[in-house]
Amino acid sequence: MNMNTYKIAVVLFLLFTLFIIACDEKPKNPVSEYGDALIDSYKKGQKAGETANLDAVKRAIQSYYATNGKYPESLEAAEEFMGAKIDISKYEYDPSTGRVSLKK
Repeated sequence: MNMNTYKIAVVLFLLFTLFIIACDEKPKNPVSEYGDALIDSYKKGQKAGETANLDAVKRAIQSYYATNGKYPESLEAAEEFMGAKIDISKYEYDPSTGRVSLKK
């Protein structure tokens, strides 16, 4: 076997190996990808809603403070200042500082 034949054999072996590795990828499923995109969009929408509600909760705490001269003992105490029904279980609240944040 001469040197050129050996080089060609090595190149063909490498190409064959790369082809086998490339074929090992799973085929894409358009229906599954569409479903994943919808779920991702839904989760992003939920997160945006929670962030928007966080602003409403912060404003309610400030309104409570302005009215009563102190921060509410709990988020339930500030609910009347929220203007809408908000799921307050998604928020962490420190009554000593009036700070509120999304639960992690």
